[in-house]
Amino acid sequence: MTLRFQRLLLRAVTTDGVYGADVPFSPGLTVLWADNTKGKSTCMQGMLYALGLERMLSPRREIPLPHAMTSYLETDEKKRFDVLESSISLEIVNGDDQVITVNRAVKATTDPRLITVDFGAALSGDGTGLRQKNFFVHDPGAAQREDGFHHFLEGFLGWRLPQVRRYDAPETKLYLETVFPLFWVEQKFGWTAIPAAIPTYMRIREVHKRAVEFIMDLDVYKLEVQRERLAERFATNSKEWSMVLQELERFVARGGGRVSGLSESPVADPATLSNAHVQLAGAPDWVPLSSVIKELRGNIAELVSREVPAVEEQSDEVTNVLNELFQRVDQLNVERIRLHGIQQLKSADRKSLERRIEALSQDLAKNLDVQRLQRYSGVTAALTPDRCPTCEQALVDTLLSQDALSTVMPIADNIEYIRSQKKMFEDILRREESEESERRDQLSSISRSLLDHYAQIRLLRSELVAPGTNPSAAIIEERIRAEARLRDLEALQAIFDDAMIRLVKLQEIYKELLSERSKMPTEKLSISDHDKLNRLTSLVQDRAREFGFSTFSPEELSISQDSYRPEKEGFEIGFETSASDSIRLKWAYQLGLLELAGDKSTNHPGMLIFDEPRQQSSSKPSFQNLLKLASMAKKRNQQVIFSTSEDLETLKSITSSIDCAEVIFPGYILQRLE
Repeated sequence: MTLRFQRLLLRAVTTDGVYGADVPFSPGLTVLWADNTKGKSTCMQGMLYALGLERMLSPRREIPLPHAMTSYLETDEKKRFDVLESSISLEIVNGDDQVITVNRAVKATTDPRLITVDFGAALSGDGTGLRQKNFFVHDPGAAQREDGFHHFLEGFLGWRLPQVRRYDAPETKLYLETVFPLFWVEQKFGWTAIPAAIPTYMRIREVHKRAVEFIMDLDVYKLEVQRERLAERFATNSKEWSMVLQELERFVARGGGRVSGLSESPVADPATLSNAHVQLAGAPDWVPLSSVIKELRGNIAELVSREVPAVEEQSDEVTNVLNELFQRVDQLNVERIRLHGIQQLKSADRKSLERRIEALSQDLAKNLDVQRLQRYSGVTAALTPDRCPTCEQALVDTLLSQDALSTVMPIADNIEYIRSQKKMFEDILRREESEESERRDQLSSISRSLLDHYAQIRLLRSELVAPGTNPSAAIIEERIRAEARLRDLEALQAIFDDAMIRLVKLQEIYKELLSERSKMPTEKLSISDHDKLNRLTSLVQDRAREFGFSTFSPEELSISQDSYRPEKEGFEIGFETSASDSIRLKWAYQLGLLELAGDKSTNHPGMLIFDEPRQQSSSKPSFQNLLKLASMAKKRNQQVIFSTSEDLETLKSITSSIDCAEVIFPGYILQRLE
């Protein structure tokens, strides 16, 4: 996962001819020097523009290049010529030594969102016979689709950018514009933040953390995503369990029963499902569905085995059955009236409980406010029985004895007492609501039984006045009713069995989820993450010391395991450092990331680009040490590019003693080409 620049080509066609610059880059450290306003930033921002990364600077789609590439060009002779066309080409190579040349127009008839890639060294080679392909940037899909340049560049670098959370959408890709600032510091905005000025307009949650985690290839976000995915699967499993249970309870309630022995949420113990069954409302108690079905099958078998008698043979039996039905109807009506009476009484009790809970909630809120005010003011007011707590006026005219008010409960004890009272009444209310639900099921069952009994009574009455030689309709109706009832109950049992099969599958999934959760590390960071952060802390401390960081001892610096920013004693470093020390700390951090890539497995491309690194008049020794340490990147097969307008003699005195390449432009970088 490496990225190297080999050559940059700037071209501007003007009214005076073609102007341009050819900038070579070497392995290790390359120092690009030009005087202020002579085009140094044109080169640095031109490379950003060639890669379609200008939105790293701003969400606006404006071209981030000066007038020399967009409108007019000035020469060393102070002449000005209009720019007719301009373009930028950048030759880059990846870790597999694959070379491509990226071409993008700045001012042309073509759309600037078009990027043309030559698959080969079109600038340092002869450039003939190379395959070309067009890509697009800054349109939807540029980072996801095959013809999007950033999707292509991601693959060229050997990266696989993760999906991250957004504030206004579920997920999105971690865009290249959020990663490149960790190794590419441009002059205008790049020096304003540590570790990097990462754009936030893409609405990615904790974008700084996500970018650092990717560059350092930390396991923490992967583990966090796994935990979130696991939590979502737990929630889905629980939701499906609840849906199955609610659907089952709805069907069972229609049949006059209830589900017993089933948990409201998934459980891993298989015994919990084996104990589940359906109960039907009987006269005094609930009866298991299986018992009712067994009894009903026996009754039907007996009815089938008997011949259908004539009416005159059944008259006495019909009369007895009618009397039994009347008695059962009377009993059911008595039970219904009793349950209705209980309902009315309990309804009043529930309303009273709700009013009591509401009053306790208000009292609790008032007491909490008083406690809060006492804590904020630093005063723990002691209530006295003979003083008003508001105005301190003496209270003497009262019907209560002053002795009876000698002890007043402290505010904290009062809060705990109210909470305990509120919890007790809430528990009572929940129990009352559960009992009310059970009474409703019983009333529903009684109503269905009464309808069935009344239908039988009407049938038996009609049979008593029927001709004596007719077959007994009551016996036939009883058999038909019993068979219909059996079919209904068997259908209900089948629904219950199907639901159990679904719940068993959900239980197996739940057990697998529990097993996955048990295998996940309990700590937020993995051992590898701790190792990398500790190593980065050591590198930042060493580099800060070598750069002359002096606000406090560099040994007090550390890298936060939460935000990955430099901190001191658990607090992020803010305004307490001087401006020059902030720059030194930024040097140390980003150089530390580069050096870490040489020691550990990371996603860092092994490249570091600084545009004007000597900000805030950093001292010459600090700058000298920065260049010296940067030049050591060559030994790690890394590349560092610095652009500067430092005093040329001072710069040469530094670079003469280190291994680096120099690209020096004595005048304007863009010169007329013959």
